[in-house]
Amino acid sequence: MIRRLPLKKVHFYVIFCLLIFFIVQSLKFFQVHAPDWVFYYLNDFLLIPMVALLGLHVVWFIKNDTSIRLNIFTILSLVLLFSLVFEYYLPQKSYRYTADILDVFAYFLGGVVFLILQKLE
Repeated sequence: MIRRLPLKKVHFYVIFCLLIFFIVQSLKFFQVHAPDWVFYYLNDFLLIPMVALLGLHVVWFIKNDTSIRLNIFTILSLVLLFSLVFEYYLPQKSYRYTADILDVFAYFLGGVVFLILQKLE
């Protein structure tokens, strides 16, 4: 089984992302004023690294190999999937969702950060 947890920097970053995500959600819940970018784009930026690391853990578990890393194609596929679902499909089906190209850019930047952190270790 997995003895040593690799990619410590990525794990610390994702824990930081989760902390920031919960802070942003708390600000929304308590209706605390913050800059628009915090509510509109920050969680989108944080999302891809969190989902990518979760997926990587699933692959590690299934393959029992912690040397596996997500390549650029996999991360771009994840960005494309989230972009299509949340910025194209859902805005057509529900008024709650709005299509925004800056959200796609935030997903992409989050993927780039994950890829860079993964390559640094």
